[in-house]
This record gives sequence, structure tokens and C-alpha cells, in this order.
Amino acid sequence: MFSIANIRFKHLFYDAIAAACLSGVLLSNVNAADGAPAAFSQASGQALYAKVGDREITVDEYNQTYNRTVRQRYYHSKPPQEELAAVRQEIADELITRELLLLEASRTGLRADETSIQAALDQYDQRYANSPRWKQDRVKLLAALKPKLEQDDLLRQLENRIKNIAPPTEKQVRAYYRQYPEKFTEPMQQKLSLILLVVDPSSSNEVWQAALDKGQELVEQLHKGADFAELARMYSGDVSAEQGGDMGYVHREMLSEAVEKAIDELQPGQISAAIRTLQGVAILRLDDRKAEQLRDFADVRDRARKLWVREHSETAWSEFKAQLRLDTPVTVFVNVANGDNDV
Repeated sequence: MFSIANIRFKHLFYDAIAAACLSGVLLSNVNAADGAPAAFSQASGQALYAKVGDREITVDEYNQTYNRTVRQRYYHSKPPQEELAAVRQEIADELITRELLLLEASRTGLRADETSIQAALDQYDQRYANSPRWKQDRVKLLAALKPKLEQDDLLRQLENRIKNIAPPTEKQVRAYYRQYPEKFTEPMQQKLSLILLVVDPSSSNEVWQAALDKGQELVEQLHKGADFAELARMYSGDVSAEQGGDMGYVHREMLSEAVEKAIDELQPGQISAAIRTLQGVAILRLDDRKAEQLRDFADVRDRARKLWVREHSETAWSEFKAQLRLDTPVTVFVNVANGDNDV
């Protein structure tokens, strides 16, 4: 079926192919920056963006990554000018970090898993077998994809190795629990009952006003002793109507701002005024309120351990990359953050 979603999928697929073809096998050359950079690749003669150890990043590689990222991130919309400097620097940092990690993977003797690489190539071959462009350029595409997949596999292995930290002791887990009680605290919960007079958002002011008037009429009936559950079954368009409007316990953060404000002013057993919401006019009864509560350590020990491992693994990975940057000579020839690359 022809759709915008299908068009976008094709764009993203060929962007993925482009990522594997930074040498420009299938892409038109992108103009280099205004004001030539101070160095050229000895192997290809291409203008260099940066040199990381003995690895080179060309201006073409940078520009292709930039264009692909902007297309994926903003798609049809025009990128805000004030964001572009940050995007340029983000891409520059990612390209340099990737080269640093590939250098380290080579230094430590990591080898790509050829079995998994071939399996991935076979999947591409099967998935896009009916694509005219794939049929036309299949050999070039597979040849360009393979080194990219090999590099990705090396980076995955290296990341797994660095993140594979020693498990925490019981003392460390308990200390983490005490340090971050907010991570183990159940938020306040409120037991609510609802009558919702459904109104289409595009309805006229007259329709909305009629629903508000009807809602206020029901509120008055409730204050005079009418049964909330009975009125909910008669008038409510919410799924809770079958249960007499009973919504059960709801976290405060799940409520809209208008409903949240109204409920905050109620005590258990009290009924709100008729409130306009996105779905229509709501009448709420607060049935019960449970204050936020820190869960016992015994109940959250496993979660605390997993959070500790995840955070310390990410810290180890971040510190590892930062140390590589300090230990490895990196020369940048083009100041992309200031827009020197006219992409």
C-alpha cells in the first residue's frame, strides 16, 4: 500500500545503506567545506576533517553523516538554525569516538564474528531481494555493508567487555538504596470514580457549554444523594462506566493538569465540579488516597542491584571513552561547530 510511512521507510533504509558506504561507492560526492581544510588523505587525496591516531575521517564522511542525521532527525521539517551547531558537534564527537574505539579494538586483538556478519548480510539479501535498486547494486551494496557490519561487531564486543564489571556487594547495593530513595518510592496513588460526558474536541462552544451544564446538573444531583455508580452507568462514556465509574488506584502523574488540580483539592469521599478535559466533561469522586511510600529494601533488592550495575556499567563505558580521547592524538582540521563545513 502506497503511503507516507512506506516512503519514509525507504528513505531510512537507504540512509542505512549510506552509513555503510562512507567511501562514496553509491553516493554523489558532497562539496567539501568552504575554505579547504589543512590536510588531505595521503591514500585517497580527499580533504580530511580529522585524524585520530593513524585513522582518517574525511570531509566527505563527515558531510554524509551530517546530511543523513539531519534527514532522519528532522525529516520533512527545516532544522532550527540555533540547533545546527550542536548537531554538527555531536556528529563530530561521534565520528571521532568511533575511530578511537576501532583503534582500541584493533590494539586489543578483537576479531569480528564472521558467522554473525554473514547471517546479517543474508538477511539484507533476503529482505530486499525484490527491490529494483538492490538488484541493480547488490554486489556493491553487500561489499560496502560488510566492513561496516564488521566494525559494528567489534564495537559491540568492546563495549560488552568494558561494561562487564564486577557485581556489587550487598553493602554496595544497600548503600545505593539509601542514596537514591526516590528510585524505590511508590508514588502517591488515588482511587477515583469517574463520570465522563464525552464531547468531540472539535465541537462548537455551544455543545461544550451544554455538556458543562449537564455535568453541573449531575454534580448537584450527587450532592443531594444520588448514587454515583448509577449515574456513571447511565451517562458516562468512559470504559469504567460498567464498574459504576470505578477507575481503581491511579498514579497522580497519569492525570491531566486540570484533573490533577481538581483532585488535589478534594478529600476522600468528596466530588469535584464538572471539569472540561480533552475527552469531554468529567466529574470525579476521590475514594481513597495513598501517600507515597518507600518500599522495604528486601522487596527491591534485585531492582537495586540491576540499577547499580547498569549505572556503573555506563559510567565505566563513559570513562573508558574519555580516557581514550586523552591518550590518543586527535587532530581536527575543520571547525564544524562554527559551520566551517558548508553542508
